[in-house]
Amino acid sequence: MANESLRQQLALLYQLQERDSKLLTIQQKLQDIPNQIEQLQATVAKHEVDLAAKSAELAEAEKTQRTKNAEIEMNAVQREKYQDEQRTVTSNEAYTALERQIEFLDQQDEEAEDTILLLMEESDQLKQELGELETLVNQEKEKTAAETEQLRQELRALETERVEQLKQRKEFLPQINKVRRDEYHRWMKAQLASQSGAARAKVGFVALGKNGTCSSCRIAIQPQTLKEAQKYEKPVYCSSCKRLLYVEPTTPNGAFP
Repeated sequence: MANESLRQQLALLYQLQERDSKLLTIQQKLQDIPNQIEQLQATVAKHEVDLAAKSAELAEAEKTQRTKNAEIEMNAVQREKYQDEQRTVTSNEAYTALERQIEFLDQQDEEAEDTILLLMEESDQLKQELGELETLVNQEKEKTAAETEQLRQELRALETERVEQLKQRKEFLPQINKVRRDEYHRWMKAQLASQSGAARAKVGFVALGKNGTCSSCRIAIQPQTLKEAQKYEKPVYCSSCKRLLYVEPTTPNGAFP
């Protein structure tokens, strides 16, 4: 009877381990989903930054274009002034000096007009790129909104499932011997405290022994160890990975695992 009791306890421990593995998976997803949402939002934010930069670039080109147009207008006023002065001067030297000033203004206007043409071409290109970026940003926003809502729905479903799984776990725990239960919890606590503990915890405290092989380390169980484990007289641990062994009995009686 004691042998069967230990076997039952190992079966219950294994079931608890399966429950906890599922809980760990749920917990990992609960941690991952907010990160996924953050990454989606970061992608949109990056596109918005690009859009703002392109908009600023266009604004600067248009501002420079307005400045050049203003310079041409100011030159026109100054040119008219010089021309008025030419009509009143009485010496060739004064007339020639004013003519040079007018020529200088003409040169400035020519350079400004060339710059304006280049800026107009640049502005047209920037407007096209800006329109494309606006379309991309709107598409990304729509896509992100849909995916974010889907992830939030998944998050709510996982939170509900987690609460239910914890409730079932609490109801299940009293079936397990306190000594075995405490040993299991100590092991789980130690695994989860380490950096790679969650992955190790999923591998499990209890290792199934099938066809003479440990399911945890995939190494053949030593014959003497396997023989001892099949007696179910005391807890037996894998000599390789140190997991508690729950092995197929020599004459299976009931479900395994």
